[in-house]
Amino acid sequence: MPYISKNNDRRERLRKGEPALSAGELNYQIFYYVKHLDNKEPLFFNDEANIDIIKETVKKFVDHFLGKQPNYQRYNDMTGCLIRCYKEIKRRLNIYLKDMFITIMERYDDEIAKYEDTKIISNGDVE
Repeated sequence: MPYISKNNDRRERLRKGEPALSAGELNYQIFYYVKHLDNKEPLFFNDEANIDIIKETVKKFVDHFLGKQPNYQRYNDMTGCLIRCYKEIKRRLNIYLKDMFITIMERYDDEIAKYEDTKIISNGDVE
């Protein structure tokens, strides 16, 4: 779990929804959001409507991180971030959101495949 230094205003800016600049910042942003959900009743994370809200918010964080012209590094960082983040949420908060994070990652599969196909055309395939 990346920890953002308290010695600057970056934590606060991420908490307010400013786009993450690195995978570490994206991980921090998502973890903070899940940790501080206002409505933490015991069954909050078992309600599909609540999961949908969380999913859309996390996807918004990811979309901002990827930007308008994502590249391989951004896609790779996003994927690794989501995997590590759900594992840290499970470990530290005892909240099981693996399926939600996998669903978010899979939403980008077609986009990533199109990106990869354009790079095969422009740079040549692996030989």
